[in-house]
Amino acid sequence: MGLGDDVLTAISSIHAAGLDVEKWPRALSVIADLVGGVGGTLEIIQRPSMRHRALYSHGLAPVDAYLEYYASVSPRLPYAFRQPAGSLLYDAQYIDDAGIDAHPFFMEFLAPHDLRCFLGGVIAGSSHEFAATCIQYSPKAGHPSRDRIKLMRLLLPHFQQATDVMARVGKLSMARHSLKWALDQLVDGVIMLGADGTVRHANAAAGQIARAGDGIAIRRGALAFVSGKATSKFDAALGAIARLRGADISAAASTDFVVERTSGAAPYTVSLRPLVGSTDGRETAAILMFIHDPLVGNDVAVELLRQAFGLTHAEAELAQALRSGSSPDDYARQRKVSANTIYTHLRRIKEKTGCNRMAELIRRLNDIQVAVVAKREC
Repeated sequence: MGLGDDVLTAISSIHAAGLDVEKWPRALSVIADLVGGVGGTLEIIQRPSMRHRALYSHGLAPVDAYLEYYASVSPRLPYAFRQPAGSLLYDAQYIDDAGIDAHPFFMEFLAPHDLRCFLGGVIAGSSHEFAATCIQYSPKAGHPSRDRIKLMRLLLPHFQQATDVMARVGKLSMARHSLKWALDQLVDGVIMLGADGTVRHANAAAGQIARAGDGIAIRRGALAFVSGKATSKFDAALGAIARLRGADISAAASTDFVVERTSGAAPYTVSLRPLVGSTDGRETAAILMFIHDPLVGNDVAVELLRQAFGLTHAEAELAQALRSGSSPDDYARQRKVSANTIYTHLRRIKEKTGCNRMAELIRRLNDIQVAVVAKREC
């Protein structure tokens, strides 16, 4: 295999490591072989603390000692910090051989491990973070030659591209983790669905609901409802979400429904909402599905409904009951009050929420569901 093939292999290994940080040792090994070194590192240092956020290495045993002490006395880092991103780095730029022989970083740290000179480059430099790569050479190899410096000049832009991708992938991973963690803090069930209705992620509460099998289950990545009626409503809701994406506002009336329990307990209230910008049912989540269990305590939810719409306590309790799937007549019987009283409360709730129809009211109440649940957890 010629030099051109070796360079292509090194470039490919760098970009592969940008997508998977566990591949950096392999990439550094390939690069060290290409430029005649015996090992290498990729360092990411936070500023102004000057602490390492990450260090990936190959072939360098004394990494712990470096992080604990010798990084702080290394003459290489102060010089590198002053250079702009994209700069090549090697010892001959700032120190001669006599200086190397007199400096403890080289004599106490590198020499016992048969290391002396290096070749590298500044990958990124800002007031917040510094990143650089470093290939180490043995004393026998000496300082890097012009040809090796030329090879590093060719590779450095690929290091920059790969670490930029690594940062973006890392932020995306953190965002996904944070979202899933936040969903797991909610009392209500939340399921992320593909456009085709398959399950992409279920929070802890939704998992408990599914495992209970009391009307709703998850089987082989798909939702299963005990009743055919609930299945039909779910299919209709999926169709409504697709129409909503096509700007058919009237479809919103079909995105909320109740699911009866096999145990005969109060039914679940289910709401489907589209996720902006997500339409691929095979790979990404396109829909959020909220499942409210009325058996879960709702004192905080009632109070927040009262505050959100200026309801009286009685009106807020009725609003929460309606949101949980109860009808006005059922609620009147449960509370042993007249239907006239309940319908008076209902009329005032509609006035205060600005809703004329019952379906519109339920949607309005469900639209603040996440805020209600999050507040309940605080």
